[in-house]
Amino acid sequence: MSFVAWPYPFFLIGVVILYWVLGRRPRQLLLLVASYIFYGFWDVRFLALVMTTTGVDYLAALGLAGHRPRFLAVLGLPLLPGLWLGVCKVLEPLTGPVPWGTVAVALALGLAFSGAYQGLWLLPENPRRRGFLFLSVGSCLAILGFFKYFGFFTQQAVAVLRNLGFEPGWVLPHIVLPVGISFYTFQSLGYVFDVYRGRTEVCRDFLTFAVFDAYFPQLVAGPIERAGHLIPQLDREQVFHPAHLQEGLKMILVGLFKKVFVADNCALLANYAFAPETTLNGYWAVLGALAFAFQIYGDFSGYSDIARGSSRLLGIELVQNFRFPYLARNPSDFWRRWHISLSAWFRDYVYIPLGGNRGSRGETMRNLALTLLLAGFWHGASWIFILWGAYWGAFLIFYHFSPVKVFADREATWSWHTFGSVLSMWIITLMGWAIFRSPDLARLGSWLAALGNWDSGAALPWARCALWLGLHLAPLWLLKLATCKAQDETALEHLPWPVRGVIYALLLLLVVSSTEHDQEFIYFQF
Repeated sequence: MSFVAWPYPFFLIGVVILYWVLGRRPRQLLLLVASYIFYGFWDVRFLALVMTTTGVDYLAALGLAGHRPRFLAVLGLPLLPGLWLGVCKVLEPLTGPVPWGTVAVALALGLAFSGAYQGLWLLPENPRRRGFLFLSVGSCLAILGFFKYFGFFTQQAVAVLRNLGFEPGWVLPHIVLPVGISFYTFQSLGYVFDVYRGRTEVCRDFLTFAVFDAYFPQLVAGPIERAGHLIPQLDREQVFHPAHLQEGLKMILVGLFKKVFVADNCALLANYAFAPETTLNGYWAVLGALAFAFQIYGDFSGYSDIARGSSRLLGIELVQNFRFPYLARNPSDFWRRWHISLSAWFRDYVYIPLGGNRGSRGETMRNLALTLLLAGFWHGASWIFILWGAYWGAFLIFYHFSPVKVFADREATWSWHTFGSVLSMWIITLMGWAIFRSPDLARLGSWLAALGNWDSGAALPWARCALWLGLHLAPLWLLKLATCKAQDETALEHLPWPVRGVIYALLLLLVVSSTEHDQEFIYFQF
């Protein structure tokens, strides 16, 4: 169920009303059922993957903490995905095709997991804990790898065989990528890592953990929450306060404005500029990259705002995911502002475990490069995303080790040097987004070649489109100016109430008038 689809407002209103009527325990059950309904709107069969991640990591974390669950839990939880697929098989006309072989494989894997889990309890403590960690990480990454990366690696293998003169006789299967699999997998793995390191307490209540793993406002596109922040909020009984509704509705309105007015309108220019059939020149290349920069910002930060607002209606606060990224003063500052929850995840669970900046200069360069390459590959199984990760890795390495202070520090006061740093970051970011948006390496090459062609004959239509883009971005910049003081892209409380009222009325008017361009959220594909 998409945030901008017509069922969502009715779904959210119903959940909010029931939530505040019920007590603590029924609320948790309501949130779990609502989250599964929310995800099931895309494909109810893929709920089996969410159940798998939940069951595996719940049991693994208990093992890491030394709490041995009951035998029925060890046997039953791993079998839930297979049983759910069996239900989908029985209801096949409603749910879509489910081969009996898939059901059998899911049940067999569940039994294998249960057997391995029970066997680990026979080991001494340290090998046992490492075994539980491997069981969790191996299971989650195997699922993620199959659905997201199997096609990529098989295509590369086929290409290599053909270059060697062999023609493979097999037909590559078409694997549908489940919505949000990268997000909920990373959130669940983060919990297991924190339990393993002793940074958070294990959640012994399965219902609470199941809600944490599938919480609908942030299930499919983040923010990627930490257990230490979200689980205590889910576990305690929230007390209704009118401020929850006020803050939540304002966040949702700002998010809808970013999505339907900014992102969806910018998408018209970005899609045209990066379409394979479009002949580019320098004007269109720059305009297309600029349009996509605001499209992806409005799309993703808008989703995060709607997610935070939806959760705030329930009295639950999600982490801030964006903090004015296009005002960044250096590459490191950009990644502290853009997709903050993912950047923090890779920092805490990849970069620092690799050694961070504690080793030699060469080791730090290696750690930065590997972290950004993995971050790029997380976004998609494509050489484009690997190149995008390498691009940002190179600039982060340059920033950290350049003998010349090209960029300003993030704490620096505004000056001509600071302004130059922000402008330089704009150029770097636009180049990065051109890589990210290009459908393949050939199109990226065309985009780069277009930067050498500034035919003045195309200047007039380019100028008209640039003016159109500027008119659609002006309200966004006014909103940025209004919220900059609070360091939160949705906070307007410091302004006088008449000014706030005018701003919210304007945002609502722009949202209502911009519903004809219905674009799906970009990050659903990740």
